[in-house]
Amino acid sequence: MLTVPPKPDMGDFAFPCFTLAKKWRKAPPLIAQEIAEKASGDLDLLCGAKALGGYVNLSVDRARFADAVLREATSAARRTAACEDGAGQTIAIDYSSPNIAKPFHVGHLRSTIIGGALVRIFEVLGYKVIGINHVGDWGTQFGRQIAGLMRFGKPEDADDLMSLNRLYVKFHEVADSDPELVEEAREWFRRQESGDHVALALWRRIRDTSLDYFKRIYERLGVRFDSYTGESFFNDKMDVVIEEARAKDLATVSDGALIIDLSEEGIDTPALLEKADGTTLYLTRDVAAARYRHDTYGCDRIVYVVASGQSLHFRQLFTVLKMLGHAWSEDCVHVNFGLVQGMSTRKGNVIYLEELLDEARDRALAYMRGQIEKRLELEDEETVAEADYRFDWDLAISFEGDTGPYLMSAHARIAGILRNCGLEPDPDAGVSPLVEPEAHRLYEPSVLANYLLELARGLHASYTVLRVKGEEAGKAQARLLLFTAVKQVLRSGLTILGIRPLERM
Repeated sequence: MLTVPPKPDMGDFAFPCFTLAKKWRKAPPLIAQEIAEKASGDLDLLCGAKALGGYVNLSVDRARFADAVLREATSAARRTAACEDGAGQTIAIDYSSPNIAKPFHVGHLRSTIIGGALVRIFEVLGYKVIGINHVGDWGTQFGRQIAGLMRFGKPEDADDLMSLNRLYVKFHEVADSDPELVEEAREWFRRQESGDHVALALWRRIRDTSLDYFKRIYERLGVRFDSYTGESFFNDKMDVVIEEARAKDLATVSDGALIIDLSEEGIDTPALLEKADGTTLYLTRDVAAARYRHDTYGCDRIVYVVASGQSLHFRQLFTVLKMLGHAWSEDCVHVNFGLVQGMSTRKGNVIYLEELLDEARDRALAYMRGQIEKRLELEDEETVAEADYRFDWDLAISFEGDTGPYLMSAHARIAGILRNCGLEPDPDAGVSPLVEPEAHRLYEPSVLANYLLELARGLHASYTVLRVKGEEAGKAQARLLLFTAVKQVLRSGLTILGIRPLERM
């Protein structure tokens, strides 16, 4: 991996030789000297190579290097050729996955935006990508939801998510002092699990209401899914998991519950497969879901974009899959991210995403005509995902600083330059030049977002210096080539991040 030297006079790039020391059985400075001597004999785009400590410092022929880079970025063959890094490979990306009966709030945004960006990144790299929304549509919380609906609500409340959320909050306000209400909730979930037609009809009605609402939000965000197979889909697929664990002598009984001891794998907390009352748990469903995805889609990799609070759960999941003999568990990845602090649906102190999108749209109508939703995506994508953060209204809908509108204006500004010079933008430009491979290797879209911001800053600083109008033909054409290349890269990057590139703003 090339790095940039700390001082310009040391060269343009540096190649560290430390990782080669063990393989070559030589000191890094000696390796650097050998490579520098060999590189000096065949420079191509280089004008110099010299050893400095354990590094080979490289200086490029800037004219030739710039010409090669710009022509590669603008080449029609390069743009339209499908990237083959992931050819023949299938990757499933599990992301967003909200619970039904609850409106989308800003806490759901990170998984949705990070996952959506990863879907587009891997598609650009040639992978077949299966976007999965593993909606939370089963569990004891739906007994509480139905109990709240029956005690405090009206039948038509089942068709409105805000009403359902209000009733859920009301349930928890009353439940602490009303044990009968808690028992009603348990009974409703027992009826649901036993197939009671009244309980299931209410559950299906709530699920359908929720999915219609979610899909409306996803359309606004430009996010798509290939599957909405939620937790309920795996109700009849968990027995085989338990049977397999027993057949392999992995499952033991502890206090009436069925567990798998993971201590030999370095995890102190056992994996709980089945409660003492015979009900299964989230982990059992996820094992069944992983098996289903691998068998149904032929996945080479399964990626879970889920908050960092679930890190132990995924360590347990991948370890259980491994112990069950599924070698492909090594290709399961948890992409974690920090939480929005201080929000709780039970307490009712959340900021709803639709409210945020509407507020952002209302503030931006005169400026962007409804494109402000894309600002929200960049705010998450430029932030390293693992950090927790506290939501800030002004930051979320600001036009200043490192924002989506800033990148969009850079693209539109170049489009204006090319338009005024009589050069039409290529309408068939693809999105294959992914300039930041670390974005997919690290499962971190912020790498790409931050690269685009650096590019846009350089572009904004060049407008008054690199003028096109009024310049002699050769210089004007060279600068047009530069702007065309930057526009192509911005367009590709914005599209990958799910932000619509505008020709005018």
